[in-house]
Amino acid sequence: MTAGTVGDAVRRGLADLGVEAVYGLPLAGAEVAEAADPAVASLLAEAHLLVHRTRCALHAGEGRLTVLDRAAALGAPRLPPPEVVPVDDAAGLTGCWAVAAGQLAGTGWARVAVRVDPEAPAAGDVPAAPAAPDRWIVPDPEAAARIDAAEAPVVLVGPGVADPALVPGLHALAAAGGLGVLNTWGAKGVFDWRSHHHLATVGLQERDLDLGGLAAADLVVASGLDGREVPAAGWGHTPVVTLAPGALGPAAESLTRPRPSPSTPRLRVELARVTQEGWAVTTGPLPPTAVTRAYARALGSGGLVAADPGGAGYWVARTFATTALGGAVVPARAGAVGLAAACVAVARRHRPHRRALAVTDADDDRTAAVVETAARWGVAVPIERWRDGGPALDADTHAARLDALLASPVPPRSADLATDAGQMARMVAAAGELVAWTPAMTVPPADRADWSWPA
Repeated sequence: MTAGTVGDAVRRGLADLGVEAVYGLPLAGAEVAEAADPAVASLLAEAHLLVHRTRCALHAGEGRLTVLDRAAALGAPRLPPPEVVPVDDAAGLTGCWAVAAGQLAGTGWARVAVRVDPEAPAAGDVPAAPAAPDRWIVPDPEAAARIDAAEAPVVLVGPGVADPALVPGLHALAAAGGLGVLNTWGAKGVFDWRSHHHLATVGLQERDLDLGGLAAADLVVASGLDGREVPAAGWGHTPVVTLAPGALGPAAESLTRPRPSPSTPRLRVELARVTQEGWAVTTGPLPPTAVTRAYARALGSGGLVAADPGGAGYWVARTFATTALGGAVVPARAGAVGLAAACVAVARRHRPHRRALAVTDADDDRTAAVVETAARWGVAVPIERWRDGGPALDADTHAARLDALLASPVPPRSADLATDAGQMARMVAAAGELVAWTPAMTVPPADRADWSWPA
């Protein structure tokens, strides 16, 4: 045991909870990515959960902390907000983190109010480290038996599987069973788009699931889904085996029936046709698929494109060719305008030279506020805004501008671009109307828990 201050104890407690960043108002003893506007701080925290996939915290001032786990951003069932854990004296600091850990395990977020002078002395007790998440969950033996017995099973996965520690289990299951995998857009990158096991990205248009193979499937193997991307009403009519993301690898070891590689579904064929037609166009205004292809080339290995929900977000989620996990982030939350800029801000705060681009078709105050906040950190947020009145650049000019936009160290900066709106009609003809972010896809009563501090 060593002597220290309350601020030191708070810093240690957050570290032991696995908190890797704090957003909001200054907090004694901790490094904070400062954001005076609570709405901006909330966007930055949500972006952190989507980009870094690690815990973070919001500080509302006066020791009022909200600790967030990635589950809080993935459309988990709406639960009542956790009770505030009050800390009224230095002696209560150690125990509060254990209570917070329990709240995180149950709801994905926790609230702590440290009502003690941060400079007051506090014991240097080290809280017990939280238990490591179990990433090897042995499934019910019946689950593997049902997968083996199915004639035409299809795997459907969402963002809960989009974790570097979990993806190998998914790959093992697909290889062991000769299974095809449909992923929602929140799980882009779980397979390289060229893999025989990657059937398509789904959830964006009304016919995605049927054309992706569910119409002919006799079993759906579901894991890590976010109901805002694929509500159960769209696929629950088929018999379902639900596996925890940590059960995918163990299930693979239980399969005994090999199958040939899955065939390419009609959805992927039809979408590829429209996508590749756009690739051939080099004059402005460029089709959206030519633009997203340019993004992939400009961002390169380890880059990031983040897009707000809406028209631009649809095209990134639908046609950005992923070769690695985490290369594209498009939120499932309707109305999450400004989150694209927030994703780039938190990504480049961690890695200042990362090639990262925010894409939006909104001209809004929230994006501007995020950019201004990041600029105060010394972080530049490159933005390309799709708008009808923007310049209709040809392919070479657009590529050169992208390179300049991503390389310039001077914050803030953005550029407008006009795209060819006609390509959307061909996508609708291929897979139906856009359903992502529509009221029918929103989880009632809200599509994200309210992390704001109670009055």
